[in-house]
Amino acid sequence: MIEYVFEPSGIDVLLERHRRDNKVFKTERLSFSGVDGFDVYNISHEFFFGGEYYIAGRVEKRDSEISDVVLFKRVEGGVYSATDVRIKNLQDPCFTVINGKPVLGGTKIYFDNDGRINDWNTAFYTGDDLNSLKKFLDAPKKMKDVRLFETDEIEVFTRPQGGAAGAGKIGYASAPSLSEITIQTIENAPLLTTQFAQGTWGGVNQVHLLKNGKLGVLGHIAVMSEGDVRHYYGMVFCFDTKTGRSTQVKIICERSDFESGAYKREDLIDVVFAGGLVRNGDGTAYLYVGLSDAESHRALIADPFAEYEEEGEA
Repeated sequence: MIEYVFEPSGIDVLLERHRRDNKVFKTERLSFSGVDGFDVYNISHEFFFGGEYYIAGRVEKRDSEISDVVLFKRVEGGVYSATDVRIKNLQDPCFTVINGKPVLGGTKIYFDNDGRINDWNTAFYTGDDLNSLKKFLDAPKKMKDVRLFETDEIEVFTRPQGGAAGAGKIGYASAPSLSEITIQTIENAPLLTTQFAQGTWGGVNQVHLLKNGKLGVLGHIAVMSEGDVRHYYGMVFCFDTKTGRSTQVKIICERSDFESGAYKREDLIDVVFAGGLVRNGDGTAYLYVGLSDAESHRALIADPFAEYEEEGEA
């Protein structure tokens, strides 16, 4: 394990800091057409590729968790229309570009004859364009929230569970090229130790390269309360690949920052899944989230990575 010089803060402390200095300026519900009767949630950030703006979204029935990932094209601000690009049995998509090619990831699900999900792992797809995506990499079984990102190397963030990882911690590794990332690379990634206090867990959703060469990490942090009620929050931290050090987690949003809406089940009402963030270059950013396992919203917030681009160690 990589060792650090401070202990992670608990959810109560992190939430108090967020509420004291809340920088969510405004929010809006996003609209998706072409998937009538299905919810769209746990979206990626909006991205530009091949001359168009897109969002990848998890699409499923309200009473089911058997889902597909569909690529939606932007029609106008906040309004998207389904394309023909669909990956079956995939959840919680993410998007990046590596070697100039699109890379779409998500949680691949497997289920029995009765439709019960009995296995899953993160899977990645790439191609020459968005219409030719083919799977090229599987993470280990039962591992969600693996993320890839290109710098001068390929950065890999993992999310193992069990053993030293407990309910779920973040691991980090790197490789010289995409072809050199294997299941073993992901499985053997050393754990970071300062993100999650006892009883909390989380993972990485998106990575940004900062002006100083460090990585701005967007993710989620979660805790369970009595009755197995889930509480998920959007969070960020800064990671220095050279030193292996990171800043403390900072919560940037919670469910009550957004307008009320639909939810899948009562135990999921207080869930924010921060799928991706777009920095605007003016001190603000758009944060794209899934809410309560039923809806997709966008928030205009203060750019949470700006402070990390100042000089100093992580």
